Amino acid sequence: SIRLVYHEAVVSTQSTGDAEEGGQERGSMDIWVDTGCLGKIIGRGGAKIRETERKYRVKIDVKKDEVEGGETKVVLIGAKDDVLETRDFIYQVIDEPDTI
Repeated sequence: SIRLVYHEAVVSTQSTGDAEEGGQERGSMDIWVDTGCLGKIIGRGGAKIRETERKYRVKIDVKKDEVEGGETKVVLIGAKDDVLETRDFIYQVIDEPDTI
């Protein structure tokens, strides 16, 4: 199960340019992921998480010290659209059946 908490405004929201020039506000989103699914997000040696950060231009911070009810907090940081795409990708990865 995934519990979603969205933070529109973080401690500092920065604009990356004029709206007319395609600038986006940066922010963060907290998602709570079943701790047993973290391996699917992180990958062997962190390969999957690094690949995801590069592909979607975000920072993914797994807060292994913030666990509630078997779920771990994962913070996505970046431009709003990139964060939303990353969130959707993570949901997709978590929903994939385990391969043996």
